[in-house]
Amino acid sequence: MDWGRDLKAKIPFAPNFTYGEMIRSDTAIRLGIVNKPTMAEWARVEDLAKLILQPIRNEFGRIKILSGFRNVALCVAVGSSAKSYHAFGGAADIEPYDASIRLFDMLDWIHENLVYNTLIAEYFPEGWVHVGRILGDERHHLKLKDPKHHFQRVDIEYIGRIYG
Repeated sequence: MDWGRDLKAKIPFAPNFTYGEMIRSDTAIRLGIVNKPTMAEWARVEDLAKLILQPIRNEFGRIKILSGFRNVALCVAVGSSAKSYHAFGGAADIEPYDASIRLFDMLDWIHENLVYNTLIAEYFPEGWVHVGRILGDERHHLKLKDPKHHFQRVDIEYIGRIYG
């Protein structure tokens, strides 16, 4: 299958990330969903890796991409929305490989240092950080997601009081 990119290749200006890890999904494999981005979605994946993920990697060391691009079928299969930034190539759910790095510290650093559209503390303190960025989208939302899938718009001070 022509994926439009060499899945083993490193992403330009984001040398710590490959195209393959940005689309890999155990759920897609299990359900037989072909999680193939369009060329426009690949471009957004590249922007996300270059502008968001590589700076996080530079600051915190290795990070694990729990979920990157997910096409609409895959978003629906995992209980997400077809309007999720994941479905457009503009989001990743991440966690540090280094267990001594607190998720709040990573979230706080992203909030203070990067330009994002969505930043979500998902299932803290043991969950992950969702970060989304699509160039041209000027929204800037910081949210907290609880175990019942409720989202609450918050400020960093609120999250810091709970998990800081």
